[in-house]
Amino acid sequence: MRTASQPVLQYALIITSVALAVLVVNNSRYKHQLERDNMELVKQLDQVHEVPTAALELFARDIQAMKKKGLNNPVAQIIADLKQHRELISYKGTLGGTMNFYDDGKIWILTKKWVLAYFEDGHIAGYLLLEYEVTQGGRIIWKTIASYLA
Repeated sequence: MRTASQPVLQYALIITSVALAVLVVNNSRYKHQLERDNMELVKQLDQVHEVPTAALELFARDIQAMKKKGLNNPVAQIIADLKQHRELISYKGTLGGTMNFYDDGKIWILTKKWVLAYFEDGHIAGYLLLEYEVTQGGRIIWKTIASYLA
């Protein structure tokens, strides 16, 4: 014996099933859109120039102090100056390679006193932890703290 409420329950079950199916489809579309947006953001982040990121630990007061000592663009000038001092790399190049700091994006200014720098010769590579000081007149003095081959 069927009651009058059974067809109503069946319709409610069908409507609920359809509604859930629509939610699943919409959720799937939403998920795919989020994935596309995320991929786009990752691409944009990859295009950001590394040098400003290299100086995240330099505070505005440190940059101002360096400017007063004669550096117009402290981050760029510290990196450029370091690249002129490959004698700080105590390892010899191999297979005719020359050790140097070739990639600006792999020189990280950690603080107003320390820099971590990647070096290589095209065959072997390593890292240097350096201490630096900006003197009056914008001169930069370097001291190797530690180094190792990667």
